Amino acid sequence: AALAAGVTAAVLIILFGFGLLRHRMLKRRAMAAAVAVAVGDIPAPPSSSCLDILPKTGSRSGHSASSLPTGSTGKASATTYPARGDTDFLELVIDAALPLPLYWATRDGVHIFPDPNRIAEIQRLMTDTWEMKFSRDRRLVHGSEAVPLGCRVANVLRVENHRAFARYSSYKDGLRMKRPGPCTLFPVRTSNRINLLDEDVNENYLFHGTNPESAQCIARDFFRVERAGSSAGSMFGPGIYLAENASKSDEYAKEGSGVYVGLCAMLLCRCAQGEVLTVSEAKDTREAVRAGYDSVCGDRLAAVGTFREMVFFNEEAVYPEFIVIYTRVFE
Repeated sequence: AALAAGVTAAVLIILFGFGLLRHRMLKRRAMAAAVAVAVGDIPAPPSSSCLDILPKTGSRSGHSASSLPTGSTGKASATTYPARGDTDFLELVIDAALPLPLYWATRDGVHIFPDPNRIAEIQRLMTDTWEMKFSRDRRLVHGSEAVPLGCRVANVLRVENHRAFARYSSYKDGLRMKRPGPCTLFPVRTSNRINLLDEDVNENYLFHGTNPESAQCIARDFFRVERAGSSAGSMFGPGIYLAENASKSDEYAKEGSGVYVGLCAMLLCRCAQGEVLTVSEAKDTREAVRAGYDSVCGDRLAAVGTFREMVFFNEEAVYPEFIVIYTRVFE
């Protein structure tokens, strides 16, 4: 009886070993076939036990994780697209969740939260970049030549707009794919001050002056290039204008109404500047940017001693992450 039991156990162990080995071989074969089909090396068979188990939904491969919808679960999916001739190809897509800033509190949708822990940090940033210089835009917008001595930050709101951030992240990925290496480094006054940013694509925080109501509208949607110049013209072409100096963006900021009476607003935006074209004379720079650059630095500091403005012709290049509510200080 003991011998029979031992023989039975040995046979079961051998069968289990063969079964495990066969399972691993089939699994490797299935993955190899799926990957080969995904890159277009072989046509997908009309009926394959390796591939039929994959869901026939997904997005085209070749897109980065940041271009995928938020809330991605990291699951593999596949979809069929017509390819060369009449042969169908099955593409395998490995979806990965969009990397979000570690301090964000949500995973989807649009949310605007008070962020009181940022007030002191952003107050220092605005104070350090505030310069009492007069430019014609202040007179055009406010009808006055009085330049504030500084500002006092009353509140900071953090914007978690997942759709807009996905577009922005996808744009950054596109900048990386355009060139074999990092972009030419372009430091600004706000560099290395808030959060860790991507220097390879010249990612920086820049200011954009507006009013409290418009700030929330932009934060919940996107910047609109077609509205360029609606406040004070467009010296370097119709685009999104931002600045490294808070005092420059303050020239375009306006007081709000209702509960925002006496309060101005400024957007502190993540910006992927990419390869930057620097110009000092007023002119439409859109064609020059299309020729090999990604954004423009309008260097009026070098030309007339005022400020540098950064101009973007792609809406996806700018993500407004913070709304700064503040008052001007004149004495």
